[in-house]
Amino acid sequence: MRIKTLKSKLKKRKNHMLALERHRKILEIAKRDGAVRTQSLASLLEVTEETVRRDLDGLSRQGLLHRTHGGATENSMVIRELSRSEREGRQAAEKGAIAKAAVRHIVENETLMLDASSTALELARHLPEKLGLRVVTYAIGVVEKLAVRNDIEVILLGGIHDPKAGRFHGMLTEMGVRALRIDRFFFSGGGFDPSLGIGEPNPEEARLKATIIAHAGWKCAMLDHTKLGEKTDHYFVRPDQIDLLVTDAGGADYCRKGKLKGIPCEVG
Repeated sequence: MRIKTLKSKLKKRKNHMLALERHRKILEIAKRDGAVRTQSLASLLEVTEETVRRDLDGLSRQGLLHRTHGGATENSMVIRELSRSEREGRQAAEKGAIAKAAVRHIVENETLMLDASSTALELARHLPEKLGLRVVTYAIGVVEKLAVRNDIEVILLGGIHDPKAGRFHGMLTEMGVRALRIDRFFFSGGGFDPSLGIGEPNPEEARLKATIIAHAGWKCAMLDHTKLGEKTDHYFVRPDQIDLLVTDAGGADYCRKGKLKGIPCEVG
């Protein structure tokens, strides 16, 4: 009996040590990458996803991680968005290709809404001339880019200014959206999930985009390949609400594998 008790204690101690080692590894990855995903951790640590979920829940209760849908983030990354300059510097070539493909869907004399993403800024750079376009935006960068264009009417929606992101948000911004006709909405997001749609890490940005989605006639998502299959915290558009998704060459396989749930896809 005493031998069985000793074996049981040794087994529990071994399991505890294995759990501590997993926790150390999880925290290392979270600190390095800013976030961890349940599925990838299960593969890396050679355990079940249920085991990883319990590990993440425990680390979250200790205040070491922030639990998210499908994984967790390092605490300093909670609701952290990249600054405007950081966003513009990432996947620049891919965003340029996406923008060139997206502008082919613009029609003469339309009112376009551009979000505050760096991909929308690329779209602004490639807008065709002399189409009698009106561009509505809440992004300062888009206005700066189009200020020299005499052939485009530009409307900047006001509200609460976010200097880091270079955009406006809040009730006044949403009221401005509802007061205008929006023929086409070109937007990006923090990630695309085939079941949940497209989301943002920032709840204010997600709420504003949800308002635009409900008001706009035609919706075009512009996502580079790094966003496809990635989950985020606050979803603003369902897959069935998206009229077209434009991605770069790196996202072609994702489109071909049928993971877009029927959303028309174009590769730039």
